[in-house]
Amino acid sequence: MLSNVNAMSRREFCKRVLAMSASICVMQALSGCTVNVLPRFASAYTDNHGDHYVGWFNGQGEILGKVAIDSRAHDLCYVPDNDSLLVFSRRPGRVMYVIDVNENKIRHRIDSAENQHFFGHGTLSLDGRFLYTTENKFDPSYHAYEGLIVVRNTHNYKVEAQFNSGGIGPHQLAMLRQQNTLVVANGGIHTHPARPRTKLNIDSMKPNLSYIDISSGKVVETVLPPDNQLSTRHLCLAKNDTVYVGCQYQGPAHYVKPLVFSHSRGEQLHALPASDEQWRSFKQYIASLAVSHDDHKLAVTSPRGGVVGVWDRHLQNLPVIENKIDCAGIAPYQDEFIASTGSGILSSYKHQVKHELHWDNHMIYM
Repeated sequence: MLSNVNAMSRREFCKRVLAMSASICVMQALSGCTVNVLPRFASAYTDNHGDHYVGWFNGQGEILGKVAIDSRAHDLCYVPDNDSLLVFSRRPGRVMYVIDVNENKIRHRIDSAENQHFFGHGTLSLDGRFLYTTENKFDPSYHAYEGLIVVRNTHNYKVEAQFNSGGIGPHQLAMLRQQNTLVVANGGIHTHPARPRTKLNIDSMKPNLSYIDISSGKVVETVLPPDNQLSTRHLCLAKNDTVYVGCQYQGPAHYVKPLVFSHSRGEQLHALPASDEQWRSFKQYIASLAVSHDDHKLAVTSPRGGVVGVWDRHLQNLPVIENKIDCAGIAPYQDEFIASTGSGILSSYKHQVKHELHWDNHMIYM
């Protein structure tokens, strides 16, 4: 249900979203002149003194800038219009930062609403004017509330609206390129800030992948994984809006389950092809996913398994599983990928460099 949390009415908000979405094709038509910019990447990290930062770097792994933040962050978004980074606290953090990349400083600090916290992820509307974050409502009763999608404008980051995520424990989300639709990985796990790392409903969890019409705030499609203990946590998109979702299995340690699935609207989840031995190498845990810029490859990381897996999307096979201890974030770099580790390594197919720090779970291409 879409809630009016500001003076703007539900109808006015929906009209604005639709009008801005319709203008995207005009914006793209006017963008025939392009500027060649060297690729940059960003990730949160913690230094050897326990201090927390957000840093950005080039394809050779050279750190170009950094900004100190108060607590550990999780994922980020890049806003190209003003060269800024949106940085989301790790669950159950209640703060997000807007970082000015040119000035190397925090431009805004935004707190979640009272009795709500972030789940570490956010995504932008296609025109960049709205930010959608996954959040959790909590109270002293430990009641398991359905997750929230909170909508903020990217001018002053005031809340414009919020609606239900379609399940408990929403985590990563993305905006489909060809529809006014969000896709949300609802992990199904109930948590509470008073016991932040405790999973309170493993026996009854109900994860799903939900599609939400942003013009109405309504869930228009829900897809369930084949096992209710496959927590759907992270996802990414191919250019044709195929969704890839990575799972973290909450069942017995000796069970071998597919952990990465593809999905297209109107279909069921399809497990990516891999042998039991290959699935076993991921140790029941997928952290980050990315599709290469040429759309040919899908890469996933498993810090628990200490491996990076790379599927060929067209041949439908898993030709590469690379050992990478405590691997964390991954992002597309040319036709391959750049990956990070908790021991400070940044590596691509051409370069590897080690920094004296600890990269966090996610990395983005700027």
